Amino acid sequence: MTSIDNLPSAPELSSDFMHFMEHDRMQAWGVHDCHARAFYMNEHSLRLYGIPRRYKLCGKRFSEIPAPIFSRCADQIVEQNNICIREKKEITVLNVHPGGNGWFAYISRKKPHYNHLHQVDGVLSHGYSVTHSWMKAAMNIRCLMKLDGRARGQSTFRVGVMPNLSPRESEVLFFLICNQQIKQIAGILSLSENTIRSHIEHLKKKFDVHSIAQLIEAAISVGFHDFLPPTLRLKELSMIMANDR
Repeated sequence: MTSIDNLPSAPELSSDFMHFMEHDRMQAWGVHDCHARAFYMNEHSLRLYGIPRRYKLCGKRFSEIPAPIFSRCADQIVEQNNICIREKKEITVLNVHPGGNGWFAYISRKKPHYNHLHQVDGVLSHGYSVTHSWMKAAMNIRCLMKLDGRARGQSTFRVGVMPNLSPRESEVLFFLICNQQIKQIAGILSLSENTIRSHIEHLKKKFDVHSIAQLIEAAISVGFHDFLPPTLRLKELSMIMANDR
């Protein structure tokens, strides 16, 4: 594993790559150094997080940035970055947070950035909002994470009616679709793993299925992938998708 203490203090970014990120209107780009500080965000990122364009971001610790996702989830963001740096691996992250124009669900890909000496000198993050396009995001996640064991082709969904779910059941189902495991869901919702298992059993009965994989397919088939539970909007979160750990 890489020792963070001995890594460069600032990412080495080419002018061409900076120009590309700055003018990309489709994805939000961010660069962090190896020492828990922000280095750069493009305009799309600033707008998504609700950060003023004139704010001097470079060198700020995450807890200092005037945006709820950073002030509340700074420790999680540092942990995610350290995984990229120490293990030299890419991870997928789901964020839920208020931004410049309301609440966002946002999926990003984080990976280590290398300088010309092939040393890790930071973390590169890029992604997109899925708040209003959860259908596409859910299908991409299913393919990427191989939820049903198939990397290609379309799954066969059964057609049904959306059952009446409690707020907690809606939250648990949302995170199952995000490919979170029982342990991670319990941590996010501050509940015991047994309580999460109980909610899953109730969900399986309501959807008339016998496994978590069938539950996810049944939920997507009735449109649950396009629904962000209102109770999630009461807090910010930043989590690694389970299969990336």
